[in-house]
Amino acid sequence: MSIERDPIVPFAHLSDWEANLRRVARDGVALCEDLPRIAERFEAWWAHECLDRPIFIAHTQNPPGRAVTKRTDMLFEPARWFAEKKADLLSLRHVGDGLPNLRVDFGPVLLGGLLGGRVEFVPTTSWTHPLIDDDWSNAPGGIITDNQGLWDLLRALTEMVCADAAGRYLLCTPDLGGSADVLLNLRGSEALCMDVIERPRIIRQAIDAIYPAWHEAFAMLYDTATAHGVGLVHWLEVWSSRPYMIPACDFNYMISPSQFSEICLPDIARQTATVGRGVFHLDGPGATNHIDALLEVPHLDAIQFVPGSGTPSVLPWLNMFKKIQAKGRSMLIVCSARELEALCDAVKPEGLGVLMYDCPSDQLDALFARFCGRYA
Repeated sequence: MSIERDPIVPFAHLSDWEANLRRVARDGVALCEDLPRIAERFEAWWAHECLDRPIFIAHTQNPPGRAVTKRTDMLFEPARWFAEKKADLLSLRHVGDGLPNLRVDFGPVLLGGLLGGRVEFVPTTSWTHPLIDDDWSNAPGGIITDNQGLWDLLRALTEMVCADAAGRYLLCTPDLGGSADVLLNLRGSEALCMDVIERPRIIRQAIDAIYPAWHEAFAMLYDTATAHGVGLVHWLEVWSSRPYMIPACDFNYMISPSQFSEICLPDIARQTATVGRGVFHLDGPGATNHIDALLEVPHLDAIQFVPGSGTPSVLPWLNMFKKIQAKGRSMLIVCSARELEALCDAVKPEGLGVLMYDCPSDQLDALFARFCGRYA
């Protein structure tokens, strides 16, 4: 399958970003003495190999009881926001390959707000109000605007975290959002679905127009971390000793494979090629319709799969996982503790990662011990 994509614009400081990440991986951080070994394990995962065992990411509170939220309602009170986020970080115990990080979290699809959408914030999330007119005359270009002060706030909070994190913990970036999801937020789902049928060329052009804004925001995050000598992970908490990204397109469950390949896939391929390494966020059963196309994208090294809140079991998807591994791609699977053993029995350890979400705190260490034991 040949994937059409627009020309990439290289990042000016890509080699500096990589040098910083490799230094952090070598030296470690105070809140994670095992980071050098964890980084080696992740590099094997990126290479679709297995160093000593698959990736295992889990966190638990120690002591339990603190109510941890995204704190998005506090974003415009930076000192208060940082104090609460730092307390959240220090209340967590990281198990396996879980890494201590503080996320500058604006909720989903921040680029929509940076491109002019009005964003509302509550403690656990945010949402962007549609603004694109029916004739698309006011569709956003690639210029970051600051109508709510979000760009300046993003830069300030990233600086605040990095100044404190150096040598101690990692920066976790916000969810910038995939370009199609930006349009989904700025146009509205029903209207965008009709547009895909009636004016696909305009949608493709609008997606392409978002690339410069994504490029600028992505570079700012890496430049800021590098200037402070801070290690950086994205919201899946995957370590990489090279820059990477998480391309996403939650809009894909609303459209057919041919529409996805024609309209959305070229931008995913372009962004991933720009960075050079990526793990795609595949969210729910509807998104699995596009797995064959995604597995043809160069530089898309891994698939992260969320089975979906209505269908939480990963076991119906074992054949898809085997297909992913057969195509030489790695996996990070959001998995229930009760299904971990069956999952590990069914797939190869090479390139396997699990992100645990429901194991009780008093059982997590025993679960991790059993997980390690099967690969000893």
